[in-house]
Amino acid sequence: MSAFAPAWAPTQIRWTPSGPLVDWCHLGDLRFAEPFFEQTIERAMAHPFNLLFRRATPLSAMLAPAEPELRPAGLIFHMSRCGSTLVSRMLAVSPENVVLSEPGPLDQILRARTRLPGLTDAQLVALLRGMTAALGRRRHPEERALFIKVEGWHLLQFPLIRRAFPDVPWIFLYRDPLEVMASIALVRPRQMMPGGIDDALLDLDPARTLAMTPNAFTARVLERICEAALAHAADGGRLIEYRRLPDAVFSEAFAHFGLRYGADALAPMREVARFDAKRPGVLHADDSEQRRRAADAETRDLTATLLAPLYARLETLRHAQPNA
Repeated sequence: MSAFAPAWAPTQIRWTPSGPLVDWCHLGDLRFAEPFFEQTIERAMAHPFNLLFRRATPLSAMLAPAEPELRPAGLIFHMSRCGSTLVSRMLAVSPENVVLSEPGPLDQILRARTRLPGLTDAQLVALLRGMTAALGRRRHPEERALFIKVEGWHLLQFPLIRRAFPDVPWIFLYRDPLEVMASIALVRPRQMMPGGIDDALLDLDPARTLAMTPNAFTARVLERICEAALAHAADGGRLIEYRRLPDAVFSEAFAHFGLRYGADALAPMREVARFDAKRPGVLHADDSEQRRRAADAETRDLTATLLAPLYARLETLRHAQPNA
């Protein structure tokens, strides 16, 4: 993995002519407390030490077997725009937890075959484990458990992720697809645009992808994510619908992850839930109806034909889950 002290963390994979390198930064006393991994890294990189002293190691070093110092205790999968950041923020309040919210280095590994086509599944699994071990080092004495919120499309790589973390429980958050589609149309992330995901994962060919509208491509990605959730839910998963938040974090997610907290630990989590997960200084306001009204005709048609039936199946499966 690395001979660096635990205060060092990998930040990205840098593709160079001589081979891929892992860049590291010194976190100091910083915890991964921001809504997203990259925000904590940006704070750390602004420190003069990190501006002056750069560290890099070959990506191949991550292939060496490494036991994580922190127990991987849960994975958070999601449909997108459905409360996953809230869950990660609530978990991160506890000093016992290290929460990696969409860490870029893991995303780069899951995309690595576009750069290194010869990578085998076994190598990708080893890289996922090695990178996770490097990210999940104990940097504060009270830390006990590691949680990872992955990106929405990562559920399409579930077999690889499951091989890397075979016994780790996971949850899948989802929401009324019309609200998700309308939200994505306002700010469309890379994975919801043609070229943002390997066409093979979407059962598309490049010509068909190029012919799709942005909304049609987004609907296809969400369709495949929901299909994957339905296909794999029985393998350690638990479905949680957006409208059940934040109460379902306490009653379902924590139980599924095997977590038990006293009243003193739960109080700050409930306080975090009062605020917007991505804008911690702003009180949360339900925008579901606003999103539904903003949806255009194409979005409504795609939702009704492709996504609404999958949402109904997810709801049926969720209701069939045993009580937490």
